[in-house]
Amino acid sequence: MTDIMWDSDIYERAADARTLAPSAAGPPPADPRLLRNTLSNFATGVVVLTYRSGDSYYGVTVNSFTSVSLDPPLVLVSMQRTSRALTYLLERPFAVNVLGDDQLDTALHFAGKPQDGHVVEWVGDDIAPRINGSLAYFQCTPWAGYDGGDHVLVLGRVMSYGQQDDTSPLLFYRGRWSALAPEAEAAEPERSRS
Repeated sequence: MTDIMWDSDIYERAADARTLAPSAAGPPPADPRLLRNTLSNFATGVVVLTYRSGDSYYGVTVNSFTSVSLDPPLVLVSMQRTSRALTYLLERPFAVNVLGDDQLDTALHFAGKPQDGHVVEWVGDDIAPRINGSLAYFQCTPWAGYDGGDHVLVLGRVMSYGQQDDTSPLLFYRGRWSALAPEAEAAEPERSRS
């Protein structure tokens, strides 16, 4: 694994951080599948992390993404240690592409399930390649990586970003792809008759 970046001027020293003692953390889950199913009750957005290697563009679909800080501008993605993309994300600029509800084929493509006839439209520039038509994007440079058990938490410093206001997000909930429910029109309250 690549060395983890650390900026001691910004972060407090790791030795000062507190962790729970194993006895205070509770028993390990008896059934990892049950834990995974329970965690799936939290609906998430879907992003594709994209990066350049040589003259080619690559990506990986993930649903563990969050904002961390506005000053400096930082975002976080959680990557499995076994992911081939992990080394690249720790070494070079990458883009976080927030997918819209019309981009399921793109999510499947980068999840290793390419759809017949689907073509990814790329936007290449100086920072990191990104996917054309995404709901939002954040182009990042690697900031830090942290141990997250069987995952690595990758922090990226946002260098460039953008959004579309007329698109709804693609969601993942209980192992299924989903979208936001359409907004219900506000019905006028019935007036009581006296």
